[in-house]
Amino acid sequence: MPRIAGRMLVASPYLTDENFFRSVIYLIRHDEEGAFGLVLNRPTTQSLGPAFADRLGHEPARSDSIHVGGPVEGPLMALHTLPGLGEPCGPDCLRGDVDSPPDDLAGTSPLWLTADEDQLMALADRTDIRVKFIAGYSGWGVGQLDRELEQGGWLVGPPEWELIFADTETVWEELVKRLGREILGDIVRAPLGDDPQWN
Repeated sequence: MPRIAGRMLVASPYLTDENFFRSVIYLIRHDEEGAFGLVLNRPTTQSLGPAFADRLGHEPARSDSIHVGGPVEGPLMALHTLPGLGEPCGPDCLRGDVDSPPDDLAGTSPLWLTADEDQLMALADRTDIRVKFIAGYSGWGVGQLDRELEQGGWLVGPPEWELIFADTETVWEELVKRLGREILGDIVRAPLGDDPQWN
C-alpha cells in the first residue's frame, strides 16, 4: 500500500463508524508503524477565548472554535500555515524522509503543527494567517488504515488548503463530489476491450 501522508482522507458515504462519519482528515503520518491525522470538520461550541483563559491565562485576538481532531484524546494543537512555527507535517518529502514528492504533491507547501503553549498563544494572536485549533487526534495501528482503504472506507485526495481551512459544514460534501468525479473520470477513460460482453 503506498504511503499517503500529506493527503486528505474523506470518509466514504458508506463508512458508518460514528467516530468518522462524514469526516475529512488531514493525514500527517502514514508509515510502517501506523497512521496519524486530524479531523478537520468537527467544530465544538468551545471557542479559543475561554479555553486559553482557563488553560493558559491568556486572552487571544482570535475567536475560532476548537475542533475535535478525532477519538483519541490529546493536547490542544494548531495546524497552520506560518512557516517555522512547530513541525512541518504531511508528505515525507517535507520532513526530509525522502528526496522528492509524489506527482500529486509537487509544489505543495507544508502545513505546520504545534502543541507548544507559547506557539499556540502566538498563533491565537495572529489574525493574518490560516490556522485551525484542534484537540484530540485520529490514530490507526499497524496496517489498520491500509485495510480500511482497501475496503473502500476512505477516499483519498491531495491537500487543498482552501478546504482544510474552510467552512466545516460543506467541506465533506464538496470533497466527495470532487473525488467522485475524479474516480468516475478514471473509470470512463479505462480501455473497454474487444469483447462487447465485457463492456
